[in-house]
Amino acid sequence: MFLRRVLYLLALLSAAPAVAAPPVTAAAFAPDGKHVVVGSQDGVAVYTWPDLKPASRVAVELAHVHDLAFAPDGKSLLAAGGSPTEAGAVEELNWPDGKRVRRIAEWKDLVYRVAWSPDGKRWAAASADGTGRVFARDTGKQLVRHDGHSRAVLAVVFLPDGETVVSAGVDQTLQVWDAETGKLARTLDNHTNVVNDLAVRPRTAKDAPPVVASAGEDRTVRLWQPTRGRLVRFAKLDSVPRALAWSPDGTRLLAGCNDGQVRVLDPDTLEVLRAAKALDDRVHTLLPAPDGKPRVLAGGAGLRAIDW
Repeated sequence: MFLRRVLYLLALLSAAPAVAAPPVTAAAFAPDGKHVVVGSQDGVAVYTWPDLKPASRVAVELAHVHDLAFAPDGKSLLAAGGSPTEAGAVEELNWPDGKRVRRIAEWKDLVYRVAWSPDGKRWAAASADGTGRVFARDTGKQLVRHDGHSRAVLAVVFLPDGETVVSAGVDQTLQVWDAETGKLARTLDNHTNVVNDLAVRPRTAKDAPPVVASAGEDRTVRLWQPTRGRLVRFAKLDSVPRALAWSPDGTRLLAGCNDGQVRVLDPDTLEVLRAAKALDDRVHTLLPAPDGKPRVLAGGAGLRAIDW
C-alpha cells in the first residue's frame, strides 16, 4: 500500500506542468566583460559570458527588477524596480561584492529605468508614477524632479553633455529637460502610441549633435536630435520594437521586437539590413557584446546570444 501511494504521488508530480521562469526584464554586462547580470521577478542573477552558465546570485529586495545599470567606473550597480501600483525603489550595490550601499524608495509605483550621467556623479530614474528624477551618487539624495509627463515614464537617458536628460513613456512623448533644474526644454510628440525605449547613439563625429533613438508601440523606430528638437527620420517595422541598443561604434541600431526577432538597422536610412530570431516571445532587453563583436544578448522568455 505504501509503495503504491509513493508511486501515485510520483506520477502526479511528473504529470504536473512545469512552471515557466519569469521573463528576463533587465540585463547589464559586468565591468570584467566576462559576466552578465540579469534581473527578473526571480531577483538578480549572474551568468558567465558568452556561454551563459549560472555563476552566482545578488541579494536585492525588489519584487520586480526592471533595470540594471553599472556606473561608468564599474564600481556601483543600480537595480531598479518595485511592486506595480504600490511602490518603486532603486538599490545601489557595490561591485563586485554585491553589498548594498543604500536603498531609495521614494516612488509610488515601479521604477522602470535608470541611467548614469557620463561622469558617474549622478543617475536618473524613470517611474510609472509619472516622474523623472535625478539623484547624487555620493549621498543618494534627490537633486531634481521632473513632473512633465502625464503618465508612466518608461525610459530615460542622459545626453553626452551630462546636463540634459531625455525621458519617454506612456503619454507618447519624449521630453528633453535640464538635469540641474528639471526645467522642460522641449517636448517631442511625433509618436502615436506608447514609447517603449530610448538609446543614445555613440558619437560618430566630434562635433555631431547628439542623436537618440526611440522605439514605440506604433511599430516605429525614430531618430532624433533632441537638443535641436528635430526628428531626423523614422521607419515602421513589421513588429513592435520593445528594446533598443547601438553597436559600440554607432554604425548599427539594433531593435528587439515583440515577435522575438532582433532587427539590425542602418541608422543613416533606417533600412532593416537583417533580422535574426532570438526568442520565442517578445524581447524585453538587448545588450551588444562588450568586446565589440557583432553579437547581441537578448532577454525575455529566456536568455540568448546571437550573431547579427
